[in-house]
Amino acid sequence: MKTLPKAGVVLFLLSGGPVLAGGLSTPGQGARALGMAGAFTAVADDGSAIYYNPAGISQIDGTAVEVSLAAISPELRYTTPGGANETSTKKALAPALFITHRLTDRLSAGLGVYAPYARDAELQDDLVNGFAWQRSKMVRTDLSAVVSWQMSDTFSIGGGLIAGFSQVDRSIPAGPGVRIADKVDGTGFGGIVGLLWKVGDRLKAGATYRSGMSIDHDGQRTMTIAGVATTSNARAEVRYPASFGLGIAFTPSENLTLALDVDWYGWISMDQVTTRTDIWPDSTTQLKAGNSRDVRIGGEYRLPAGWSLRAGYAYIQGAFPDTHITPSQPDGDGHELGLGVGRKMGNWRFDLAYQNTVAREQNGSANIFGYNGKQNIRQHVLGLTAGYRF
Repeated sequence: MKTLPKAGVVLFLLSGGPVLAGGLSTPGQGARALGMAGAFTAVADDGSAIYYNPAGISQIDGTAVEVSLAAISPELRYTTPGGANETSTKKALAPALFITHRLTDRLSAGLGVYAPYARDAELQDDLVNGFAWQRSKMVRTDLSAVVSWQMSDTFSIGGGLIAGFSQVDRSIPAGPGVRIADKVDGTGFGGIVGLLWKVGDRLKAGATYRSGMSIDHDGQRTMTIAGVATTSNARAEVRYPASFGLGIAFTPSENLTLALDVDWYGWISMDQVTTRTDIWPDSTTQLKAGNSRDVRIGGEYRLPAGWSLRAGYAYIQGAFPDTHITPSQPDGDGHELGLGVGRKMGNWRFDLAYQNTVAREQNGSANIFGYNGKQNIRQHVLGLTAGYRF
C-alpha cells in the first residue's frame, strides 16, 4: 500500500491544523455580504460589520440583532497518479450572531460570535488503490466585542478585542501499519481596528486590520503501530495570520452600490510549527507558507417594496504550496461567485445568498508526503440571515 512517509507525517500533524487559505476558510459572515462575495469593508452597514469593519456599526441606529446560518457543502477530490478518485463531501453548518447598539449620537457598541476558520474533511480507505483513510477537522470560533466612535459626519473609527477558541481533531496514516491522531484545543486573543470615511455623497472608503492570534493547543496525541496504541499529552503553538483589508463603495445612483475589496493575509506566520509531547521528541516542520491576497468585487441593487439583488466575484490566492498539502488539507487559488436576494419588511430584514467556490491545485512530484496526484476543491454555500432593529 502506498502511504505517507512516516517521518513526514509525524512532523506535520499539528502544524497543518489551520491550513485554510484558498477558499476553505468559512465563506464570510452574513448572507448580505456573502451575496456580494465579501466585498463589504466599505459598505459595513449591518451587524456583520463587527467582522468586516467595526467602524461601520456607527451607521446602525438603535439596537439591531442579526442571526445567520451558512450551510457549507464542500467537495474535496484527490485524484491519485493512477487515476483513482478519493473524495470528501462532509457538510457543515456555521452559525453567527451579531448585536449592535447605539449608545450615544457618536458612540456605538457591538458583540459578535462567528467562525472565521472551519473545515471537516474525511476521505475513506481505498485499499485497492493504496489510499488509507484520513480525517482533518479544524474549527476556530471567535467572540468579538467592539466599539465605534463617529468622530465627524464623515469619519468613524472602530475596534475591539477578539477571543478565539480553536479545536483540532485529526487522524492520518504515517507509514505501513502506523497512524497518528491528535485531539487538541486552545484559546487565544487578538484585536481588530477599522476606519470608515465618507468621501462624498456617493463614495465611501474603509480599512480593517485584524491582528494575528497565537493559540497554544493542548490535548493528546495517539500513535498506533501494528494495532497497539500509545497516547501522550501534546502541545503546539499555532499562529493564525494577521490580515489587512482596503475597500471602496461607490453609489452611482440611489439604488445601486458597487464595492471593491483588496485583502492581505500574513500566512507566513504559520511557516513553522513545533509539536511537543511527553514521550516523543519535539518535531518541527516548515510549511513553506506565503502571504496571500484576495480581490473581491460586489454589487447591490435596491428594488421597490424593500427588495434587493446582489452579486459578486472574488479571486482568492492560496498560501501553501502543493509540496506541503494533503488530500484532507488542500489549498490552492480559488474563484468565488456569490448571488443573493434580500428584503426589508418594517423592522425586519431577511437575506438569502448562494456562493460557489472552485479551486484547483495540480500537485507535482515533489510533494513531501507522497501525494503527487491532482487536488480539486469545490464548495457550495447557502446563507440565510434574519435581522431585527429595535
